[in-house]
Amino acid sequence: MHGGGTCRKRMHYAADITGAEIMKTIRDEARNHTDMIEVIEFCPAVELVMDDQGRCAGAILYNLETSEYHFVKSKAVIIATGGSGRLHIQDFMTTNHYGATADGIVMAYRAGVPVSFLHTVQYHPTGVVFPEQAEGILITEKFRGAGANVLNVHGEQFVYEREPRDVEAACIIRECSPKGRNNGVPTPTGKFGVWLDSPMIDMLSGEGTVKAELPGKHIIFSRFGIAIAKEPMLIHPTLHYQNGGLDINNKCETNVPGLYAAGEVSGGVHGENRLMGNSLLDVIVFGRIAGTSAADYISKYDYSGHENLDHVKRYNDEVEAAGIKEDRIAPMILPDYSNPEVREKQLTKDYFGTLS
Repeated sequence: MHGGGTCRKRMHYAADITGAEIMKTIRDEARNHTDMIEVIEFCPAVELVMDDQGRCAGAILYNLETSEYHFVKSKAVIIATGGSGRLHIQDFMTTNHYGATADGIVMAYRAGVPVSFLHTVQYHPTGVVFPEQAEGILITEKFRGAGANVLNVHGEQFVYEREPRDVEAACIIRECSPKGRNNGVPTPTGKFGVWLDSPMIDMLSGEGTVKAELPGKHIIFSRFGIAIAKEPMLIHPTLHYQNGGLDINNKCETNVPGLYAAGEVSGGVHGENRLMGNSLLDVIVFGRIAGTSAADYISKYDYSGHENLDHVKRYNDEVEAAGIKEDRIAPMILPDYSNPEVREKQLTKDYFGTLS
């Protein structure tokens, strides 16, 4: 399959749900080894634990169902918490799940791990901008690779459809912006997008190609009465990938002994941009490297330390000394999307711990 910024076909795929298929396989494989792998649900990590020798010694988990904290002691810890799209940088919509709030970066940074390339995030060029219920959902690059053109409100093709993601996204944003070219297509929600001319795929490859090769988006749009084989989709760039993150070496080691990172939470693997498909390779390749490195570390581990959270106290003291406002919670775990008007009427404490 062709991708943006590539000169030849270089990717295998599973319809338009490649990532979901890969993760389904990995998840099922983990669940099939209950004798070796214990999965703890609804208990996100909120803090790393160190020992008095400067090594990572486990994590504090928060039980979302009982509001209890648990200390999980470990000889090695691998952080694989993903990205930060739910911070909604510059108020952009996102493809990310609700837990993508950069918590892994926050925890490791407090423990003394440096970050790299954190100034750069990737906006996927084609995210759903209408219907509103599907805002931010990723429209795979496979559409453009199969021949779908990107068109403005006048039906003009203003950018080559297979530019690298940063170039493609920048052109679409500029086309939609009132301060730019102001050629966006207005939506009923007051936003602007451009057309992704999906009917071109059936015209080029034969009737039924969209339904057969891109079933995921065909089903989603059909729920809103939109037949994407006959009608174009309205799209706009959406926050998709965190290029920066925790500094690691080629063994996925951080500078903290016993602490490893893999996947989107790590920084520098892709530089300041990323080609389509490389994150799926990243999580598999570096996930395996991190696991192998952690196992090797554990085999040589000599326990003699005492666990503590002194690094958190030091961090908080530095924040206070710097005069930084403490009106934000981190790790966030989940963002608060509740209606502010409803929150004003609540009699209990809200997520941020202030009486509403």
